[in-house]
Amino acid sequence: MSAAGRLVLGLLLLWVGCWLSLGLLFGKPLLLLHPLEAPEYLRVVYLLMLYGGLVALLRWRWRAEPPNIRWGSLATAARIGLLGLAFVALQRLCLGSAWHPEPPTAAAWFSALALSFPIAAVEEAVFRGYLYGSLRHVMRPLPAALLVSFFFALVHLFRPGDLAFKLAYGFGLLTAALVLTLLAERAGVWSAATMHTTWIMAAVLDPPGHVEAGLWSGLRGEMAAGLCSWLLLVVLAGFCWRLTRRKV
Repeated sequence: MSAAGRLVLGLLLLWVGCWLSLGLLFGKPLLLLHPLEAPEYLRVVYLLMLYGGLVALLRWRWRAEPPNIRWGSLATAARIGLLGLAFVALQRLCLGSAWHPEPPTAAAWFSALALSFPIAAVEEAVFRGYLYGSLRHVMRPLPAALLVSFFFALVHLFRPGDLAFKLAYGFGLLTAALVLTLLAERAGVWSAATMHTTWIMAAVLDPPGHVEAGLWSGLRGEMAAGLCSWLLLVVLAGFCWRLTRRKV
């Protein structure tokens, strides 16, 4: 089994172990696959277990089989972060009357500021770092990017929703993951992490309930499942390509 395959197996075992163990303790094994039904404290414990386990797993695999990864410069990462904020602002403006923002609570601000970057950094180190870096040694960039992005989208799709929503949302996740992989390839993992951070912050401060569901705005009010986000992600990919045309 390859280094990437061993990490994927470890990720799946960790993920299943986290939600299944907590679900069994709560008396409903599949409860955490339906996050809206789970109490807040249980979701917090689940996230702490999952991301703590990801850090431990990544550290173990990195010591055993370190991949060749481009981290990039922090100056470029800062510029990419500003581009991510601009993308979020333009996305909301393009939604027009379908967007009904509400002032974020103090708890939302705390979560966005304290947790967004650590979560994004861990996920980028796993997906665009170790997995993509390992696959790049055995295949060309495009197939490696598609495999990693497809897996990224797949693991984020375990949530309630009908087939139409999951297909639309999955396509949005796949497109977003490809943009992040482009950044990791051309500018480094730090740049992908700062872009990812802006998206997590936006999701915490302005959740899907603030958007009317539709083909343009996104099915079930999830912006990643709508035409607006898909088109803007393609435009964003072009900006990222131009901004990072010289590999760092």
